[in-house]
Order: sequence, then C-alpha cells, then structure tokens
Amino acid sequence: MTTPTTTPTTPVRVSGLRAAALALNGPARLAALTLLLLPLGGLIAAVVSLRTPDPHHPVPVSARALSSGETFKALERHLDANLPGRDALIGVVNTARYLTTRGGSDEVTLGEGGWLFLRSELAAHPRQAAHLRQRANLIADLNAELQRRGVTLLVAVSPNKSRVQAAQLPGGALPTWTTNTYEDFQALLRQRGVHSVDLLTPMQRAARTDPQYYRTDTHWNQDGARTAAQATAQAIRALAPDLPPTAFTTGAAPAASRPGDLLNLMGLQFTPDALRPHADSEATETTVAAGGDLGGSLLGEAPQVLLAGTSYGLRGNYHGALQQALGSAVLNVSREGADFSGSLRPALRDPAFHAAPPRVLVWELPERFLPLPLDEEDHAPLAP
Repeated sequence: MTTPTTTPTTPVRVSGLRAAALALNGPARLAALTLLLLPLGGLIAAVVSLRTPDPHHPVPVSARALSSGETFKALERHLDANLPGRDALIGVVNTARYLTTRGGSDEVTLGEGGWLFLRSELAAHPRQAAHLRQRANLIADLNAELQRRGVTLLVAVSPNKSRVQAAQLPGGALPTWTTNTYEDFQALLRQRGVHSVDLLTPMQRAARTDPQYYRTDTHWNQDGARTAAQATAQAIRALAPDLPPTAFTTGAAPAASRPGDLLNLMGLQFTPDALRPHADSEATETTVAAGGDLGGSLLGEAPQVLLAGTSYGLRGNYHGALQQALGSAVLNVSREGADFSGSLRPALRDPAFHAAPPRVLVWELPERFLPLPLDEEDHAPLAP
C-alpha cells in the first residue's frame, strides 16, 4: 500500500504595504491610491508648466538669482500661474484628506449628520468682555447721533449657527468654554438705551423642528431667514407702527443643489456629493411687491426703513421675507464681507441719507464678529 505524499505548502507572504492597503475600506483605499499617484501627476503638471512660455512670470537662472533664492520664488509664481489642472489637483488633495480623516479642516468642524461649522465660532476669546463693551459704546454713540437726526436705530444681531444648531455639533452641544456672547451683548445695548431685536430665542425655538441654517453654509437658510425677518418686523412695527403699507408675494424656483461656503473652505466645492458632505438643496424664493418691484434699492428713493447688513441680509431671502412680514418696503444696502460696519459706514455717508433719512435704520451684524478686536476703522466714530 502506497502512502500518498503531501507537498508542504509555502505560506504566502504579503508585504506590509500590501497588507495595509488590503485592510482599508473602499473610500480609504481610494484616498490612499490618490495620495500615491498625486506626486506623479503633480510632477508631470509642473514639467508642462515650466515648458509654458510666460513673459509675465520669468524664472531667472543666474548664479546670483539661485544663491539669493529669487529663482525659487519666481518658480513658485510661474507654477502658480501656469500649473495645468491646478484647481483640480487641489480638489483631489482635499477630497483625499476628507475621505481619509472624515474630519473638517483648519477652518471647519464636522458635526453630526454632515453638518459643518466654523471653528472660529467655537473659539475662546480672553478679551471678549472688553471688545463687547467697545462695540456697544460705538453703537450707543451712533444711536445718540441718529436720534438727533430723527432716525431710530434697531440692532439685529444674527446669531452664530453653532448656537442655533447646537444639537448638530459634535457631542450635541456647545463646548463648555463658550460664553453667552449673544445675551451679554443684548444686555449691554439695553443698558445704553439702544433698541435691539432678539433673533436667537425664536430661531432656537424653531430649530427644534426645522433647521434654521444651511448644513454646509455659515448663513441662515430660508426658514431661518423667515424666522429672523418676522422677529425683526415685529420690532420695527413697535417703533414705527404707521409705515406706508405695501403688499408682497413670494414665489419659489425649482429645487436645486446649493453647495455652501463651508464646503468652499474645505476645498470640496467641486467634489461630487458621494465623496463629501452632501450639498444643501433649496427652492430659491423671491419676494416682489404687488406691482412686480423687488423693493427699494437706492438711497435716493427716501426709504422709510433701511436695512444695512452683511451677507446675512443677502441670504435666504431675508430682505424679501422682512418686507412681506412688515407689509412695507425696506431698502436693502447690505454687502458681502461687511463684517461689523462695512455696509453701515457707506450708507451713513451717502448724501441721500442726509437729504432724506429713513425713519428706522436696521443694522444687522453677525454675532461671530462681536468678540473680536476692533478693526482700525472701527476705532473711529460710526457717524460721519
């Protein structure tokens, strides 16, 4: 009887790199592959860039330029101006980073369910109390000057997204080190006799059932803008109950994708939704007067109510919702990037403001700028 012989099997050796790659899930494996191939793609793009003639970004190669470092500075400028697919390469890197870490960025915190938040809203500000007092004093001085001109000032502080949508933050609440900036500033304004409207309380109440901010943007959404507008309109009516009436109607466009500014800060604005936090979807609303007008737009029209705000005054149809809730026309001079006083100062210096001042001036400003040190221009009085 012949005993069958068995051939010993040699264990298959798997390299550490390959084993690590096999252990990754799909998205992480894609990110790892991207990071491996990206340097090669970048090198090819750089070579193509250097072969691209560019008289505006010459690269000196003399011994003096090399030794002084000017060659490398010029090379950086040349590559930045001519690198093929530069934006796409940056987008690939940011997408790979997000897929690998499932986190935000230096400026953005990733919350629950794909919600994004500004890190700066969650930062501690050691000199916050002093900065709040400085801003309140500036506003009080402006309020006194406007009263002498027959203008009533109403301050509307747009609350931080992280304060209204705290349930969507990591852990479902604000960090323990955050302070009551919103309530503290409202109290300072009341102490100085300045009219202000509380937008935080109604927005927090509404957020229990309907989100008041875009998931991927720093601004309030249309529901939040409507909540804020209704509170603002109620405060305006208490100050000027006999404004001339105007009827308004609101219509909506078909729903469309709306990637927010926080996706831009993460460098994911061009990344497919499958590889990033999903963009918001919105049926953009537009409000018009009964005669088809969008409402006042020039200071020369002698408005009864003037809105001087930031990008919040331009988002979520806040201006339109305010006019409809108020039942009277509102002139909107809000500006992108206005920060604290960027829209207010030009409005106050406009000759039309002095010739025909409004009865009520609504000054919208974001909470997140209040605890910061004052800009150079804000050390000067607000009123011209």
